[in-house]
Amino acid sequence: MTYEEIYAMLSDLPENRLPAALDVSLEEKRQQLLTKEVYKDYLAQIREEARKYKEEPAVAIPYNAFKLYETTGDRSVFQGYYFRNRGRMATLGLMVWLYENEEDVHALEDALWTVCDEYTWCLPAHLGGTGLTKVQDEGHVIDLFAAETACTISEIIALVGDKLAPIVVKRARYLVQERVLARYLETTFGWETAKHNWAAVCAGSVGVAALYGAKDTEQLARIVEKLNGAMESYVSSFPEDGTSTEGISYWTYGFSFFVAYAEMLARLTKGKMDWFTDPRVRQIALFQQKAYFEDYNIVKFADCGKGDTTRWWGLTSYLKSRYDDVEFLPRDYFTAYTGDGCYRWAGMLRDLVWSNDAYPANNKTDKCYIQKDAQWLICNSKVGVSFVAKGGHNAESHNHNDVGHIEMFKNGDEVLMDCGSGLYNRDYFGPKRYEQFVTSSRGHSVPIINGQYQQPGAEFCAKDVQFGEWFIDMDIAPAYGLENLNSLRRRVSFEKETGKVTITDSFDLTAPAELTERFVSYSVPALEEGKVVLTGPRSTTVLTYDAAVFTASFAEEYPLKGRKESTASKPVYVIDFKAKDPEAKCTFTFTAE
Repeated sequence: MTYEEIYAMLSDLPENRLPAALDVSLEEKRQQLLTKEVYKDYLAQIREEARKYKEEPAVAIPYNAFKLYETTGDRSVFQGYYFRNRGRMATLGLMVWLYENEEDVHALEDALWTVCDEYTWCLPAHLGGTGLTKVQDEGHVIDLFAAETACTISEIIALVGDKLAPIVVKRARYLVQERVLARYLETTFGWETAKHNWAAVCAGSVGVAALYGAKDTEQLARIVEKLNGAMESYVSSFPEDGTSTEGISYWTYGFSFFVAYAEMLARLTKGKMDWFTDPRVRQIALFQQKAYFEDYNIVKFADCGKGDTTRWWGLTSYLKSRYDDVEFLPRDYFTAYTGDGCYRWAGMLRDLVWSNDAYPANNKTDKCYIQKDAQWLICNSKVGVSFVAKGGHNAESHNHNDVGHIEMFKNGDEVLMDCGSGLYNRDYFGPKRYEQFVTSSRGHSVPIINGQYQQPGAEFCAKDVQFGEWFIDMDIAPAYGLENLNSLRRRVSFEKETGKVTITDSFDLTAPAELTERFVSYSVPALEEGKVVLTGPRSTTVLTYDAAVFTASFAEEYPLKGRKESTASKPVYVIDFKAKDPEAKCTFTFTAE
């Protein structure tokens, strides 16, 4: 699409560009939110957060918090200030829209003013130097959060700017233009060609900000033209089956911003620029319903976390309005208002504006999803057991070295587990990433060969991956990069009637080697002859093995210390089965039921 074509499509946009409710006017939706019982608890959480913010002054971010990432690698102190400011701004923005109280208006003005005072809207971890070892000419790098800040400010002003002091509005608009919109047209950023969530979050945020705050149609058209490349990069990053190999958490993050911008663009251009007509986008939209299990469990491959409920109530509602085969999750799967510690405004507002009441019961069903392109098999059963196994490769976005890895859930317990994301700091995204338990294959349910773990890189992968309706079979030998390992076929099969999972590994080595089969669990293990009994809060699972072939042992790990969630202090049990006298060619079978 040429610039001239885009300019023509954008030359007659309506004055009111706010998100449209799905079936009523925006004002009618606001009245529904204030009066319907289904929203009562959620709005009470917003009011409680606003009360806390109004009891304390808005605080500027100290330099000594700003410099910590470069001096120590710590992100948490700076981000504590930073996201507190975003939470204040977003929460009070919603309060002013919902309740129109003068006290909230004044508090929102202070919140916006404080964010405008920040040296940069970019996180130090993304800035490329904080003035200690690399002096910045200016801090206006557009990262995820600088883009999100521009999006937030622009939409809050569009929503309630008529209630705010003109000087606050003018200053905020000026900084959005200077730091993000004009800057975007002057500079090329790496995320514009990224094959992961950054492309969608940054492009979507810049796009929303531009649709509200571009200085004229020419600037808006040039921004939209440039953003088309980033949006295409994001959409094309998914395999044909729509799987988010960087995990459901990052699907939610990236896709929510993609949808926020794409919906505005489609609506304001009367469907002339509509990403939702692209069949690839429909496949991406269908991924969410495949990745959730009973009791809020999820496919936790890559950097996800336990209890990562799908953040956006409104996102699913909008997707359902566009695609009939999108399925709702039970409403309690959608997180609480405070569940998003980054306070992502675009999703928070649309949670309210797009929400509806069409939520089903959480019925157990037999379902098997074969994600051939991502090489995932996802199985659910009526008997309360689910499992997922993966092939793939060890260079996926937010990758863990986990080719052949398995997760299993029983009655809501995570029996064979994945740690999900570790503690985000400099080491976690640096050269030491795969020295950590949660990212190394030593923290996953895969074999260990001669003490060697899997290696990072796209060439370390599964090959010859085969699927049946309830099984996956693959050669995971390439993931280890060992010359003496000719093949290692892993077959994982599922009996939906009983919930039994069978794992069979067939090794072909040039010479005998030390072999250890590893399984990782949250459930407490008890060793017995030929079996390990795994006891969780709601279930008991028996992991069987050949006692004549293996010596079994287990150890506790605490890999999630530092994470702010209930699993941070919870032990992870590493269960090892060491082969007593392995041959060069041998086959081992384990069952879990």
